[in-house]
Amino acid sequence: MPTDPYVILGVEKGCTQNEIEEAYKAKRAALQEHMFEEGEAGAEAARQIGILDEAYNSVMEEYHESATVSGEGESSLAAVKEAIANQDYEGAQRELDKMSYRGAEWHYCQSFIFYKKNWLNDSKKQLEIAMQMDPENARYSAAMERLMHEINGAQPFDREGSGGVYGPDPSAARTERTYSSAQADTTGACCEACQALWCADCCCECMGGDLIRCC
Repeated sequence: MPTDPYVILGVEKGCTQNEIEEAYKAKRAALQEHMFEEGEAGAEAARQIGILDEAYNSVMEEYHESATVSGEGESSLAAVKEAIANQDYEGAQRELDKMSYRGAEWHYCQSFIFYKKNWLNDSKKQLEIAMQMDPENARYSAAMERLMHEINGAQPFDREGSGGVYGPDPSAARTERTYSSAQADTTGACCEACQALWCADCCCECMGGDLIRCC
């Protein structure tokens, strides 16, 4: 019985993550056809699925560690986010497709691109994967809440002006937009107060008084 996870999956070491995923899905689907058979056949199929799952997780963890040590994942994601910032979504997709390790942030960026294409269900699926891989990430949860709000029939967010449910880009929260709006509200309130004070001063001067001595 082989113990090398690559042998179990039937792939060569150094292959792409897509090749690993395709091999894993094909083998698992074949085993699932026999899993519910009676007797030893079903039990053996279930056992083989467990071995296959363990091999897949082992290989994916190795890819994750390799990408982290080499910095490949971080640099590639930086290129993806730069393309998104320039609204070059096709370029961002090409960068995503090149990446061998696909962690939570990869799926988050993929979800963002699908959202920009108005593929809401596909966007939701990718965001769900990101949340499964990183359940404590507040950005993912907030994006999912807003995305579901839109899927369920609410008025769509301004995709061109703010990035929609994700904010200006997939790595930034909506704080910048919120701050700008609050700043605009504060500026407007100050202007209204100044106008009211100026009017009061005019009235006082007409009656012989002076509310604001400098004007």
